[in-house]
Amino acid sequence: MKRHENGEQNFNYSSMKQELDNEKNRHLRTLADFDNYRKRVDRDNEYSSAQGKKELIKDLLPVLDNLERALVQIKDDSGRLGLEMVYQQLLTLLQQQGLETVESLGKPFDPREHEGIGYLENAALPQGHVAEELIRGYRIGPDLLRPAQVRVSKRPVKTS
Repeated sequence: MKRHENGEQNFNYSSMKQELDNEKNRHLRTLADFDNYRKRVDRDNEYSSAQGKKELIKDLLPVLDNLERALVQIKDDSGRLGLEMVYQQLLTLLQQQGLETVESLGKPFDPREHEGIGYLENAALPQGHVAEELIRGYRIGPDLLRPAQVRVSKRPVKTS
C-alpha cells in the first residue's frame, strides 16, 4: 500500500509542480502584457499632448501675424514699444514650446516648406529662389505647422 500511496504522491507532486509552473508563466505573461499596455498608454498620452500643443500653437499663429502687422502700422513710439513687448513675450513663449520659423528669403523654393503665391521679377536672385515672404512659415521640430507664403523670383522680361 505504501508503494501505491507513494506513487500517487509522486504523481500529485509532479502534476502540482507542472500546474504551479504554468501559473507562474501565465502570471509573468500577464505582468508583461500589463507593462506593454502601460507603455502604450504613456506613448498615446504623450502623442495626444504633443498634438494638442501643436494645434494650440497653430491657432495662435494668426495672432502673432496680426501683432507683426500692427507693429509696422503703429507710428507712436510708446504704443509701438508696448505692442513690441507683447509680441516678444508671445513669440518667446511659443519658441519655448518648440516653435521655429521657416527661413525663406533668398533660399530656393521648396514646395514642402513654401506655398507659392506668385512670381516676382528679380535680377538679383537666381530664378526659383524666394524673392518675397508674404506670410512667415512655422514648424515644431520636423513637423511643418504652416508653410511660408512666398513670391518666387523669375528673370525679368526683356523688352526691346
